[in-house]
Amino acid sequence: MSKRSKPAKSKSKSAKSKSVMATSRSTKPAQPKSKATSRSAKPAKPAKPAKSTLAESPRTAKATTVAASAKAASAKAASAKAASAKAQSPKPASAKPASAKPASPRRRAVTPSKSPVVQILESKEPLLALGNFLGGIGGVATLQEGQIALGSAQLMLLPIAREARGGRAAADLIDLVLGHWHRFPDRAGFHAQEFLRNAFAAVGEDAMRIDKLVSLVPDDASAELRFNIACAYAVAGDKPAMLDAVERALETGATAAQVRRDTDFDAFARDDELAAILERAAEALAIPVDIAPYLPRVRAAVDKVVATLQALGETVTLGPPATLDKILAVERDRGLALPNDFRALLTIHDGMELWEHSFLGTADYRGGTDLDNDAREYLESSADFGSTGIDECIPLANWGQPNNWLLYDPRGGMRGGEPGYVIMLTADEWPQTDLVEAFANLEKLAKDVLGAN
Repeated sequence: MSKRSKPAKSKSKSAKSKSVMATSRSTKPAQPKSKATSRSAKPAKPAKPAKSTLAESPRTAKATTVAASAKAASAKAASAKAASAKAQSPKPASAKPASAKPASPRRRAVTPSKSPVVQILESKEPLLALGNFLGGIGGVATLQEGQIALGSAQLMLLPIAREARGGRAAADLIDLVLGHWHRFPDRAGFHAQEFLRNAFAAVGEDAMRIDKLVSLVPDDASAELRFNIACAYAVAGDKPAMLDAVERALETGATAAQVRRDTDFDAFARDDELAAILERAAEALAIPVDIAPYLPRVRAAVDKVVATLQALGETVTLGPPATLDKILAVERDRGLALPNDFRALLTIHDGMELWEHSFLGTADYRGGTDLDNDAREYLESSADFGSTGIDECIPLANWGQPNNWLLYDPRGGMRGGEPGYVIMLTADEWPQTDLVEAFANLEKLAKDVLGAN
């Protein structure tokens, strides 16, 4: 993130406050891990913030126990070693000498060999090493050889896409892999699609190589690969191909919001044809307005969490209500579809200020706000790290730590297909039943951290 957290100060209320969502993950349900599914031409995921010392999580407690056990075992081993040394010390001349035994040879520590992918990446000239690896394959590559080559290439493309997009390095690497493409046994599988996805992110304005890459895209290409094709055409300035690629990406699962926030499309930000395509896609995700059933529960949840925070000494400022017309206008303007319980919240309080952060308001969706900028950077970097579906999410609140967010997942990419809320605690996904449950978890975590200090 562009903003660094301030160093914690002793007995500081601010330090406690900003640590609330960085602690206590014990109630998080187990989540299946997914393969990386989004663009990779962005900065790496931000480092996890240091855990607060205000509350120890079960994971920390376990580590402490393990460390204590290891210390005890080490002491026991040292004692045994001392006893052994004493037993082997020279004896007085009058003592009967013990029968001598040859010393057993000491075994050398075995260092695990590095994988072929690591060997290629860590060589002084990775491109040459990859070329040598491919040249050493006789005939058609095995499945494993293909995965090694494609895996190495896609990882080599990551820094190129960030630092030298469209340069000689990208061209040489793409040409090398495409020259052996016919020898790979699985040219439509995960590793092949990941290579193509990263290649589109690195190729730049090179129209000739874009066309070559497009000719290799399988019919069942992922939404992420389709999206990167659209990005490549946008960077190259090929509007007809870009519009067609955007439509195909949207049909396979990309979102209008995803297109709007990606800087590759900046040159077409005011293009009427692209705007019309994105408008149709946003309408497909529209949620019929019906906030009345949610108002009582949401109002009670907000009152409860605010009362708890104030009782713990925190200052909470709530904004005046927004009209439903204003809320729907914001959704249309930004191509969003907010859930009805969040719409209900905005008609009760349009925005909240807590711990020097502003969130949960219609103002958050204007371009250029602190929340908007931080959210864009967080979503992009998290998507590149492999958080499935996160680049489709709508950020609603940042609780204080750079990597701790409340998100709305419109397609359920992070929730197994069902739309809904997700709390992100650094790299952990914590699905929520609804907005009321999200507020309840904020209240619980505030009690656990602030109430204990």
